[in-house]
Amino acid sequence: MKISLIVPSFYPAIIYGGPIFSTLNTSKELARLSDIEVYVSTTNANMTSKLDVVTGKYIKLEKKLNVKYYDETVINKISLSFIFGIIKDIQSSDVVHIQSIFSISTPISLYFAKKYKKPILLSPRGQFGEWCLDNGSSIKGKWLKYFIKPFNDIVIWHATAQQEKDEILSIFSTAKVEIIPNGIYVDEFKKYNIIDKKKYLKKYLRINIKNIDKIIVSMGRLQKKKGFDILIDSFFELLKEYPNSYLLIAGPDEGEKVNLIKQIEKLGLNEKVYLIGNIKDQNKIDFLSNADLFVLPSHNENFGNVYLESLAAGTPIVASTNTPWSEVEEFNCGKWVSNSVYETSRALIDIIKRDRKEMRKNSIRLASKYDWSDIASQFKILYERMYK
Repeated sequence: MKISLIVPSFYPAIIYGGPIFSTLNTSKELARLSDIEVYVSTTNANMTSKLDVVTGKYIKLEKKLNVKYYDETVINKISLSFIFGIIKDIQSSDVVHIQSIFSISTPISLYFAKKYKKPILLSPRGQFGEWCLDNGSSIKGKWLKYFIKPFNDIVIWHATAQQEKDEILSIFSTAKVEIIPNGIYVDEFKKYNIIDKKKYLKKYLRINIKNIDKIIVSMGRLQKKKGFDILIDSFFELLKEYPNSYLLIAGPDEGEKVNLIKQIEKLGLNEKVYLIGNIKDQNKIDFLSNADLFVLPSHNENFGNVYLESLAAGTPIVASTNTPWSEVEEFNCGKWVSNSVYETSRALIDIIKRDRKEMRKNSIRLASKYDWSDIASQFKILYERMYK
């Protein structure tokens, strides 16, 4: 079975965050299953630049996984070659899987997939969250009405959690929605270096500190949606009880760094809160594994890969109720609370008072439900059902 995966950006455009990795890993694991070939149609967009990749022809990333990068005509806006090229890509496929909603390629792909009578799976990738719809272009409502709604009856919608399914149904009440979560390579996160608190701060901050209570971490693109301002205010409250604690926030800037620095300075937290930039690979695993707690009071996440990464690394989380991570309460490895400063700060204090070894065991137990090989098998079953 030949799957045409149509997505505006693809690996190695990691500047776009978690969805790039989840799409890559899903594609890799699908291609390793019998009777599945994956052909990715994408662009060379990389935020403000272009990827250094060959364009206009399929590149074999792995056996049965091929990627074709189309050149962006206007970076992050439109690729004329993508628009015309995907017509042929769709024609030669058995199932069309479209990711993203507010991309010009989406209604075009929907139109031609319908024309050539191809089964269609459509993944919003978090773009239906209330915060995302309210904090974007004013034309989003019209876009959904005129460019997406006409195809609602012929597509299967893909949601990564019940929360995203509910968001889809709130807009398209008759939508047919299937839930398949994102995943993780659980075993990779078990391979971490044990670092004591003093060496940890030396490693990531290059400073020597003797008295350390707790180390709180967070990770994500520095943008308003992630709620880092709420986290910093919540951490300020935590310091009243654990004055020798530190907060480290990892991630690339997407316009919010200046505001966060101003907030840190205003609260007098220059020596307590640090923005450490982007980290990856083993550094990221060690960063998560050796912290006391991971916190991200996001305004909206359809899934939130970074929460799962923290759990797989054995570190409990505090997630907002705008994310689908209510399971942490059931597994006793975190808190799921509204992203107010009051509730977030209370959750921080609650979790760091619990037994850290038990939290590690429970966190890994929850994460183990989401191994990539299992996720790919779920997609294969869905594709096969759609193709019959």
